Amino acid sequence: MDRAFFLDKDKCQGCTNCMRKCPTEAIRVVNKKAIINIEKCIHCGECIRVCPYNAYAPSTDKIEDIDKDKISIVIPSVTVYGQFGHGTETCKIHRALLSIGFDYVYDESWGAELVSKAIDKKLREKDVLKPLINSNCPAVIRLIKVKYPSLLEHMIEIQSPMEIAAKLAIRKVKEIFRKSNKPIEVFYISPCPAKAISVKKPVGTSGSSIDKVISFKEIYGDLVRAIKMQDDMCFSTPSLTGLQWCISGGQAKAVNADNSIAVSGIENVMDILDEIELGKLDHVDFVELMSCNGSCVGGSFNFENPFVAKNNINYIIKNTDESMVLNDDLEKFDEFEELGYFEDELDLKDMIEKKVDLKAAIKRMEEIEKIYGILPRLDCGSCGSPTCRALAEDIVDGINELDSCVILKLRNRS
Repeated sequence: MDRAFFLDKDKCQGCTNCMRKCPTEAIRVVNKKAIINIEKCIHCGECIRVCPYNAYAPSTDKIEDIDKDKISIVIPSVTVYGQFGHGTETCKIHRALLSIGFDYVYDESWGAELVSKAIDKKLREKDVLKPLINSNCPAVIRLIKVKYPSLLEHMIEIQSPMEIAAKLAIRKVKEIFRKSNKPIEVFYISPCPAKAISVKKPVGTSGSSIDKVISFKEIYGDLVRAIKMQDDMCFSTPSLTGLQWCISGGQAKAVNADNSIAVSGIENVMDILDEIELGKLDHVDFVELMSCNGSCVGGSFNFENPFVAKNNINYIIKNTDESMVLNDDLEKFDEFEELGYFEDELDLKDMIEKKVDLKAAIKRMEEIEKIYGILPRLDCGSCGSPTCRALAEDIVDGINELDSCVILKLRNRS
């Protein structure tokens, strides 16, 4: 899986909405169809969110991919609970997941609570470069690698909650099914393309403990039907601390970062990254950056409106008896830390500097500036490039032409 979503060109109308919103200018419109540059794409899902024709769709695994010859673990994202209305018991969501074919459910929220402790400990270390930036949003990490490489040293290099949850789930299943010779397979229910692609192309060097990813939209219908069938009384609940991770500001609260800033939405994230790069936020301890509006509840693979989902999550947190929230893994934090469960390093192999022909680079820049000086600088996008500067670069690189500028054509005719 090189991509977590695909473009249905039959549905694409070449409206340029996705091209305009792409934060890394990875999209062009050629012959009235969008084209994505995979090397620039950070899988933030903005194109999915803004497309009025639903031309972008998840390209992830399916329920049918559950292998009955393996023990299947499912890790539901913490956002899953926000997708159902008030009164939907979390335990019934777990039971529904088991009824549709999975063998064991382990909640991502428990991984989030343990990671919260690890980050809290990191924030208390002396001589830490401030502000520290959270590292559980793969789209933000890829954005920083592409456009803000100088800020990589601010990243907290700790495993994400979904990876910690997967490790702990495998450990639990080996204990529970110790008499079974079946191999184990781990599924993750993802709220967004960034987390989906991070399984196949991890942002860290530790790799992934997850084998397959199912988008929430793919599984939503099956879950709704299965939940309606759950009539028996039951009780299980996710971590209330971990649940906070899916709403903006929740991570900062969970890691006890009083001097923090929480930002969601890719454009807002870029504004804050600009501020950090300029050294204006050195007085802040922790910055929570999430590419989706509202944080993970705004993921493009989710079904529910993010504001409604946030309300649903807060309802669960407010109306759950905290004394009944139990998981013995929380008591094993020191053990997991000694085993290196939380350790990770950003994978920077794709950032290895290539030998640059300085003379050619200067010549290319001069050509770009020359063409850019001719262009109207209105950034209308009608040419199929997101901005006039991008068009100038595309012309020099031979993937667009000056004649594609509608404004210049009109000026030449008058």
